[in-house]
Amino acid sequence: MAGQPVKRSFAGATLDNLGARYLGVRSETCSYTTQPVQIPLRDGVELAADFYAPELLDNQASAGLIMVQCCYGRGAGITFLNARLFAARGFQALFVSTRGTDGSGGTFDPHSNEQSDSQDIVAWMRQQPWYPGSFATLGPSYLGYSQWALLHNPPADCIAAVIPVGPHDQAWHTWGTGSFRLDRASWSDLMSRREDERGSFLSRLSNIPGLSFLRPSGRLEKAVAGLPLEASLQKYFGDKAPWIFDYLKHPNVDDAYWESRRHHVSLDRVKIPILLVSGWYDTFTTQTMHQFKHLHNRGVNVSLIVGPWTHVQGSGLHSTPEIMDFLAEHLTKTGKYNYPPVRIFITGSQEWRSMPTWPPATQPKALYLQEDSGIGSKQPVQDAKPASFVFDPLYPTPSIGGNQMASGGRVDDGAYAERSDVLAFTSEPFSEDLEVLGIPSVHLTHASDPPFADLFVRLSEVDAQGVSHNITEVYQALDPSRDTSQPLQLNLQDCAHRFRVGTRVRLIVAGGSFPMYARSLGTAENRVRSEKTAPQRHTVTIAGGVSRLVLPISAAA
Repeated sequence: MAGQPVKRSFAGATLDNLGARYLGVRSETCSYTTQPVQIPLRDGVELAADFYAPELLDNQASAGLIMVQCCYGRGAGITFLNARLFAARGFQALFVSTRGTDGSGGTFDPHSNEQSDSQDIVAWMRQQPWYPGSFATLGPSYLGYSQWALLHNPPADCIAAVIPVGPHDQAWHTWGTGSFRLDRASWSDLMSRREDERGSFLSRLSNIPGLSFLRPSGRLEKAVAGLPLEASLQKYFGDKAPWIFDYLKHPNVDDAYWESRRHHVSLDRVKIPILLVSGWYDTFTTQTMHQFKHLHNRGVNVSLIVGPWTHVQGSGLHSTPEIMDFLAEHLTKTGKYNYPPVRIFITGSQEWRSMPTWPPATQPKALYLQEDSGIGSKQPVQDAKPASFVFDPLYPTPSIGGNQMASGGRVDDGAYAERSDVLAFTSEPFSEDLEVLGIPSVHLTHASDPPFADLFVRLSEVDAQGVSHNITEVYQALDPSRDTSQPLQLNLQDCAHRFRVGTRVRLIVAGGSFPMYARSLGTAENRVRSEKTAPQRHTVTIAGGVSRLVLPISAAA
């Protein structure tokens, strides 16, 4: 079933042109119409969608078809970047609302139905008179996840994909560190109140570049801070967002519950050209970098762009011209994507760098933790005193910037060095530039009392004025039965940073990052169901250089 095509309005054209000019996209080649359609699925559910058709001359062919699946409505903000810009340049676009959202039938159960539903959408497309015989997929974040779900069983006529800031494994994001990722609560809050007293969900999405509505409300902040966490969230959500309580019940990423929400097999099956876009401060950077490395090692035609961006900034706001060129090449074979396989932004030197792959060749450089809160190339003496701090779950160490969904990014994180529940190891100023490209690692001979504890480790730069800014980080819930006589290795997230002459390395070690992650309670009880807490004393051995930071240094530096 389909409605009548509607021509783009003057206001819509004005918005499209102003937005395109801001993004640096080439000029429009045509106008377009929008037609509402209903897509039947095998179980009788119908999905609501809009079909964007370029208004072309009789002898012109479209530039190709783009398919988008989205759970955030079909309002102006989200469709501008993922449909309208392309329709005004000759592309067809089918923009489909996920099951249970914005007019689509069925029940919204995040990440569980996309694999099956996407195959039905493709089968329906093939029966339409406007279908050109092949298509590409597009969309960031959840829209990117939907692409990985489709590529679990890649359709032969899907010939390219653009996936900015898109995860392929929801278990990895939710419980991959061993602690519950609390942005699942703020995201679930957003999805559970698509219509509320502040206006329609679609109208709030019209300003999606700001994504301010992803920041938790005061009530939700209190709920997330409550103990037990599960009971506190139950009181807040009531019968809304039932999926979040399924998440809480399944902390094991290998549990059968997560099977339909994990698509590592897609990385083994996909053969089409793929463009990946990420930011050093994105929520899903680790997954995007894993995707690139896996596909590149398989010989897949995969390209990667990584900027100094947060999740929202990496969603296409700063890479639309490249996305347009990529789709033009692979849908129309015009050869317009003339970029190297990898383009990354080097923080510190504030420059873009082109590379044939990632990571490039590097050499390890060890910097040893010192007993005077220093860090440097000289190994400490054998009788160097250990460093320690106490993490109190009732007053948890705060999250400051980094890879948070809505309030992350590069920030002044100097407040960490002033806290008694944080160790901050700072080097002397560098006498020459030092370029770090790849995955730094931290080797800590570490113990905690009690043994139920987490570690948050961050690499930062202290500039010549003494201001500290974050570069990369890692979070890990520790195995209480681990052998604490052996160094614990933690791999931080990929980064690309040049320490200039006069700057210093700072390594931050803490026992939590709240409200980014559910805090360790310090007991053997379930961290989301217990209200019992115990402060945890962390001790890091310094003597003999057993605790160190290893930096991958550019071989060309």
